Amino acid sequence: GGERFWYGEQCQSLCICDGTTGFVRCNPSSCSEQETCRIVGGEYGCHPQPRATCSASGDPHYTSFDGRNFDFQGTCRYILSTVCSDNQDLPFFQVVAKNEAWNGLPVSITVEVSVNVSGHLVLVSLAL
Repeated sequence: GGERFWYGEQCQSLCICDGTTGFVRCNPSSCSEQETCRIVGGEYGCHPQPRATCSASGDPHYTSFDGRNFDFQGTCRYILSTVCSDNQDLPFFQVVAKNEAWNGLPVSITVEVSVNVSGHLVLVSLAL
């Protein structure tokens, strides 16, 4: 008794089997932002999203975790990537990039990147 399972094409309901009454009770529900509804290891339900990669290159060109491409010529310090929830299974991390104007042109270059993982900071800097 008490077994739980997801129901619906997009995991719209979370159901519980009541071993005492023999009935199944379903309530509206959904996967969290960090999960997708799919089959993993033969089990249908909400599972953590697969790993993804983002990247930054050039003057600067970016590819986001969902594969979209962006060109950003801003001259500021900004967060390239960080944790987006209080998920205890994921340690705190943050990647910050600093862009500056390049030779008076209407483009910018990344001059500094800092990576912070659980309070351990690595700084990579370009001396102009």
